[in-house]
Amino acid sequence: MEVNPAKPDQHLTSKRVIITSFTVDLLDILLNLSVAVLSGSVIMITEFLEGISDLISSSFLMIGFYRASQKADEVHPFGYGNEVYFWNLLAALIMFSLTSSLAFYFGLSRFLYPKPIHDVNIALVVLFITVITNGYAFLLSLLRLLRRRPARHIARIFFRSSLVETKTTFTLDLMGTSSAILGTLALGIYVLTGDQRFDGLGSMVIGIVLAIMAFGLILGIRDLLIGKSASKETEDKIISAAMEIDEVENVLGIKTMHIGTEKLLVNLYIHMNAKLGTRELEQLVDKIEDRVKKEVPSAKYVQVELESTRNNSLL
Repeated sequence: MEVNPAKPDQHLTSKRVIITSFTVDLLDILLNLSVAVLSGSVIMITEFLEGISDLISSSFLMIGFYRASQKADEVHPFGYGNEVYFWNLLAALIMFSLTSSLAFYFGLSRFLYPKPIHDVNIALVVLFITVITNGYAFLLSLLRLLRRRPARHIARIFFRSSLVETKTTFTLDLMGTSSAILGTLALGIYVLTGDQRFDGLGSMVIGIVLAIMAFGLILGIRDLLIGKSASKETEDKIISAAMEIDEVENVLGIKTMHIGTEKLLVNLYIHMNAKLGTRELEQLVDKIEDRVKKEVPSAKYVQVELESTRNNSLL
């Protein structure tokens, strides 16, 4: 299954996904803060904190997105694409350390010392709205990751994809949707049973779920930070593209590395079937690079080393 080369829907750009997530987070904060004050529900306080964390994380994503779009220079000859990984890691750490820990702490306190909730119906309505808004933002991130592939492969796609900012918004919006659903269930049980401890229990469960999701995101960013190669499917496609050139007898080796969202650094070691002059070598290298970039658009930087079969030496 191919993950990186395919082009996403032109309308589902990284910018649109990030801005949608940012807007939803801002709406969550305003709604949840108001209801948290009115109801006194610790679940609504958790939703407010989750919104704050998501807003900060979305802000980091926007910073990373614009920083990574800078053009290459002498200091950074391959561009600033890797910077997006740094800002996304900060976002993931905030989710893990701030939101989940505070949600669990406030939930535990309320579980041990229960208090009645006021205007619980308003809280349920706001939670329902939160499910809808976060669900929409989550759907956009999901569609951009899937790129029209079966949803059943989402776990594998998530960990293989280089769309790190989309993976982060995917996790943020999944967190927002999941926490709102869990909060609705907890407050619903509270209404049915009258047991005030479910307010705290719901917040604790939300904190645990958020921690698990954030940790999964951190693992996904880790490999990209330390120089993850492209998937085997992508590398096979690059090799096939090079082999389509008549002068190429064999591809002796390939090295790839993600250097940003949909940006690959590719090193190819090519075995030629004829000895060529300097001008012909330059034309061959250009031909190989053009063919690889056409077949794999994410291959932004392609370096080719040629070897002749007649003298077995690198040229």
